[in-house]
Amino acid sequence: MATNDPEELILPTRFEVELEFVQSLANIPYLTYLLSQQQQTWKDPKFKNYLKYLEYWTRPPYVQCIVYPNCLFMLKLLNGFMDKATINDDGLLEGLDDLPKIIQLHGAQWMNEMVDRWASREP
Repeated sequence: MATNDPEELILPTRFEVELEFVQSLANIPYLTYLLSQQQQTWKDPKFKNYLKYLEYWTRPPYVQCIVYPNCLFMLKLLNGFMDKATINDDGLLEGLDDLPKIIQLHGAQWMNEMVDRWASREP
């Protein structure tokens, strides 16, 4: 039974929140939505630093918690674009305007190529 008692409300841990966010990057339509509708967030240099910080998920023991490994590819791809971005006079990142289009146009193809590579690996 649900309760409104704040003492019984269990919030997710930082680990859970970061894991969920990193794995959400595997969802191309969701990622495209975030990039196109939440531009103030994506263009914030602090968010660039946050994405770089999240690369710890690509290394053991954290990588073992990842269910959707293609999210790590997308994380590295986003960080690559972020590294090329510059900070404008307003303090926002520039050079990211085409990123939603690129993800939308090529994201599914990249995911399929990754699946093909994984399928062709010998156990």
